[in-house]
Amino acid sequence: MLLADGLVVPDDTRALLLDLDGVLIDTLTMDYDLVETLLRPHADVAVPREVIRRHFAYALPDFWARVTRDVGLDLTDDALADLVARHEKERRLVTPVVHAGVPELLRDARAAGLRIAVVSNNPRADVAQLLSAAGLLDGVDEVVGNDEEGLRKKPAPDPYLAAAARLDCPPSSCVAVEDSVLGLESASAAGCHAVGVATGSATFAELAASGHAVTCYTSLGPRRVRLGREGITNKVLDTPNDFVSHMVEHIAWRLGCSIELRWTSDDWVELGGALGREIARMPRLRDSSAALGMIDDGSAEVRLRADAARAGARFSASAQLDLDWFLSVRCEQLARGGPLVEMLDALGRAAGLDIAVTVGGFEDPHHTWEGVYRAVGIALDRMYTPPVAEPALPETPPATGAAVEPAGRAVERGWSVETLSPVAARLRRETAESVVTIDVRLAGDAEPGAEVSIDVADSVSVTGLAGLLDSYAHAAGLRLTVGFHASRLSSSHVVTEDVGLGLGRALRGMAIERMSELGIYGAGSNVRDVDDVARPVRVGLSMEGRKFWKYVPFGEDYPSFRRSFLIGHTLCGDLFSEDLDDFVDGFAGGLQASVMVHVAPGVGAEQGWPEVFPALGEATRELLSVNPYRRALAPGVKATLA
Repeated sequence: MLLADGLVVPDDTRALLLDLDGVLIDTLTMDYDLVETLLRPHADVAVPREVIRRHFAYALPDFWARVTRDVGLDLTDDALADLVARHEKERRLVTPVVHAGVPELLRDARAAGLRIAVVSNNPRADVAQLLSAAGLLDGVDEVVGNDEEGLRKKPAPDPYLAAAARLDCPPSSCVAVEDSVLGLESASAAGCHAVGVATGSATFAELAASGHAVTCYTSLGPRRVRLGREGITNKVLDTPNDFVSHMVEHIAWRLGCSIELRWTSDDWVELGGALGREIARMPRLRDSSAALGMIDDGSAEVRLRADAARAGARFSASAQLDLDWFLSVRCEQLARGGPLVEMLDALGRAAGLDIAVTVGGFEDPHHTWEGVYRAVGIALDRMYTPPVAEPALPETPPATGAAVEPAGRAVERGWSVETLSPVAARLRRETAESVVTIDVRLAGDAEPGAEVSIDVADSVSVTGLAGLLDSYAHAAGLRLTVGFHASRLSSSHVVTEDVGLGLGRALRGMAIERMSELGIYGAGSNVRDVDDVARPVRVGLSMEGRKFWKYVPFGEDYPSFRRSFLIGHTLCGDLFSEDLDDFVDGFAGGLQASVMVHVAPGVGAEQGWPEVFPALGEATRELLSVNPYRRALAPGVKATLA
């Protein structure tokens, strides 16, 4: 049951039991200003706010004894009694400030037929007076104070047991809302459904770590999740956990959506459900999709199907990963990954989607979880976002051959840019050993493919590279011309790495121009449909603004994979497998991107490497494809998420 769009209580709840100070009214702010004023006749001493907050939940006699002790004051009993009396008087004179969401909560609870009691660590008459001054007393059925005969004070369970008995409700059917660990301990010991709200004595982290709260809130105000089409930089992301905010951000970002997320609790299941309901409001264009999501060393593959009967999230993993261990590992501000699974499961159930996640690469938990949530966002984008056609752009004139650096475009020593536009790039790189020229253009209506000319010493043979580059260009929808000339060279890996580096650099220049003019995805893969996850090789590509590349074998340990795929194989006539790894290395460096290669069980070098290049081409095609929601942004994760 949701009350006032903010507080979630069990459906069988019969009563709401609320603390006063810090929950209903903001007496803490008043006390911050009041304490030093009241102390001044006794001592001129500064009292840190942390000291006041830490003891705020105690009854006033205990509060003042603890505060004066912490600041080193040894006051007489009469002086302490004077402080208590003056404090009580000041509280009676002020008009209390009611916390946001409280009037609405009381109205909603009453409309739902719930009984309401206020359970305070202050005298009953003072509680009633403050409630009356705040305009809340008429909405309350019972008041339990700390001065009633036979009741021990909080943290004993007595006050909450008394409130439940007076409302004729068993404690298990009562929801107790507290701002202090002291109060949570009392409510929990009484058998109530205890909820913490960080608007008073304790911080959110302290309440959550207490072990007494079922759920914690930052306030009792309303929660809200809204997706829109106002641009991905139009966003509000406010939750009690920044890492959870970041995961939701990945979904909105990859969906191309603006987002307003104002979430007050750590009930991530409810958040997943709310996000799923927002997605369900969007027109669905396809019944299934798939995606490979990755960042640096973390990756995952996701399959989505519209299937209400199987709706939810299911997780599996590659041979590289112990899934149970991964889900139990701390992830930044989360103590374990389980809540992220539960949030996705709730999203799937609310949206009527079967979400199948296979976790691939794992070195750093937060990178892998980013890969999971990116993949979900990409797959959702394919199901819910209308495709955008490539707009007509002026034809880029052929290169003049002059080394021209476009205005404002910094180029490293040894590099010269001859053409750079949203549809083409031509550059040249000269080193002491070699000259590499790369001309890459969107094929448009022309036949895609590659023309490769490699002039090296007779001892170096890399003729098979031309065929692989041709398969890459066909898959990417590019016209690619590659020239490599070496005056002094004795290693084939220099050819492959330098060509990869030059190609990546040219694509990066064109991608930046396209992002500025049109908006592009900035990431891509060869996994789009659910059947694609059965491909022998799946490749993901993402412009992160930094270089990274990794292989994830799904059926064997990594040392075995190095022997079967990466090292010591000759294929395509004359290519060394380790030199092709150097091509991927150079490509990632030139593009300043992460490249992730997933390899299916039983796929060796001779079958796999010819699959890598067209898979990389498909990923490049998607990376360059138009996405107007990212127009005028830098094509990198840090810029687009800023």
